[in-house]
Amino acid sequence: MAFKSLYVHWPFCLRRCNYCDFLSHTYSEVKAQATAYPQALQQEMRMYRAYADELVSIYFGGGTPTVLPAKALVETLDFIRQTFAVREDAEITVECNPATADEAYLRQLRQAGFNRLSLGAQSFQDAELRRLGRAHNAAAIEQAVADARAAGFENLSLDLMYALPGQTLADLQYNLQAALRLKPEHISLYSLQLDNDSPWGRQYAKGLLSAAEEDLETDMLLYSWQQLREQGYAQYEIANFALKGQHDFRSRHNRLYWQREDYLGVGLGAASCLFLQRWQNCGNLDDYLHNLQQMHRPPVEEEELTMAQCMSEVMFMGLRQAAGVDIYPVISRFRVDPLRFYANELPPLYAAGLLEYSADAHSLRLTPKGMLLANQVFLAFIKDDIEDIQYRPSAPPEDIEI
Repeated sequence: MAFKSLYVHWPFCLRRCNYCDFLSHTYSEVKAQATAYPQALQQEMRMYRAYADELVSIYFGGGTPTVLPAKALVETLDFIRQTFAVREDAEITVECNPATADEAYLRQLRQAGFNRLSLGAQSFQDAELRRLGRAHNAAAIEQAVADARAAGFENLSLDLMYALPGQTLADLQYNLQAALRLKPEHISLYSLQLDNDSPWGRQYAKGLLSAAEEDLETDMLLYSWQQLREQGYAQYEIANFALKGQHDFRSRHNRLYWQREDYLGVGLGAASCLFLQRWQNCGNLDDYLHNLQQMHRPPVEEEELTMAQCMSEVMFMGLRQAAGVDIYPVISRFRVDPLRFYANELPPLYAAGLLEYSADAHSLRLTPKGMLLANQVFLAFIKDDIEDIQYRPSAPPEDIEI
């Protein structure tokens, strides 16, 4: 198989946020390595030219890519265009912290071909931003949006967090309304995760920090769904919304992940998946740079996937989407019919009102109730072996007429 989605990881930030356990370094402490990093990325990308299809999505994530000089990002994108075939209408995204880029910086990126900007707003309240450990305040978000518009970005996404320690429903309402006033084309919602190796995660493990009540978190999500829909945003995934209009502002990059398409990730700790093989680059910055300077592949952790694992991923990633899992493309690609493979697991989910089958679309999708309990639903699709994988049409649920 060949990848048509490229992720480029930039593991540098102004400072580590209290909730973050992503692989990143404080930029001021590793400037020498950061200067050498773009060349290492280029060398790694050269190693995978033979596996590339025409790229339809390029995503610069982090970390905070925009903590580096604009020249580093522009030259890296130029190299990608020289190395791979890139479709003319490819979605080219760069993540940005509002504290790291002004209009002149963003104009350089836009002129180089970046056409989608993902701003890590997280909150529009200064007190919350300080608790999160963010390097910007609420005013900086508004300024970053104005700068992005002036620089020519017409596809802007805002990230918002909810279920923060001590956050009320009124706080979430304020943040969401502030975001909507800026009229971004896309909004992503992220519930706070405390079961990780972040500063807050470690406090939570010691009992020093409390998570939001489950009922409150549900109320926040339901309120957000309702408000975003009323303001003209289409919910195309559990927590992602795109403004309805003449253009399709759904994140192409994320949709390729959720549809379990092949992708290549380059950079420190980046993950890749080509059909039945997955690998992840090493997480040591010096090791990563040294190996690529020697023209060696960086150390990786590799895994050969079973078909059962692939089908599990197809289901719990695909069901995140409002459209659900389209059965025919899955059969065409994997030669496995999900309705038959999960013949024992599906009926209880139908009966509980968590999952529904669409005869017209021949797809499986979560119900509104299922979206609220998505993680519980996904557990049903994890199998330990590859029993009864057959390429045969499967009957729809008995209570569905076709």
